[in-house]
Amino acid sequence: MMTITVANLIVVSYILTLTSASLETALTFQVPARKEQCFYEDVQENHEIEMDFQVVDGGDLDIDFQAYDSSLKRIAINRRESYGTHTFTVKESGVYKFCFSNKFSKLTSKTVFMDVYVDDGVYTDDKAAEEGASLHAGFTSLHKQVDNIKSQLFKTQVQLQLSKAQRNKDQKIQNSNKIRVDRWSMVQCAFMVLMATVQVYLLKQLFKEDKTAKRQAKI
Repeated sequence: MMTITVANLIVVSYILTLTSASLETALTFQVPARKEQCFYEDVQENHEIEMDFQVVDGGDLDIDFQAYDSSLKRIAINRRESYGTHTFTVKESGVYKFCFSNKFSKLTSKTVFMDVYVDDGVYTDDKAAEEGASLHAGFTSLHKQVDNIKSQLFKTQVQLQLSKAQRNKDQKIQNSNKIRVDRWSMVQCAFMVLMATVQVYLLKQLFKEDKTAKRQAKI
């Protein structure tokens, strides 16, 4: 039976970290009206890219999105969408490009939340991998479980970020609707005050005309 020491666990944890290297980028940015913004990611062959985006503020909450591989071949497209999710398997190493276009909007800028996750999965330290090769072989199932947990945690994190972006978007819509309701209420109140003033004026004029008519009749 294999005895697991603290030192062994440290080595295995280090190896699992090396073999499960990944890169995640999450940011919120603005795309001005009639403009386009592009982002670039240098990715190695056989890696996997998972990306999500959501428009959280501006106009009708829509944006044009296009993704290009290292040979500038378009691999994904969304037309005037509020959100999108894409997964790409990198067949050739190079720079991938993600572009968000707001050229169709003449006045309104858009605020976009984007999350990009690049799954590495290669050894980044050959020496450490060689030293722990025997231990790594004995923990294959543990490695798979760690990868599965890591994948689930990433998906949960993405969902939390998207939920936060959705909450911010709903809050902005709610605030915008509240402003519209307040303005419409003010207009209605002003109209009611105006109508009341006009009615009072007409009643005064009516009574004034009656008094004038009675005086003339007495004369």
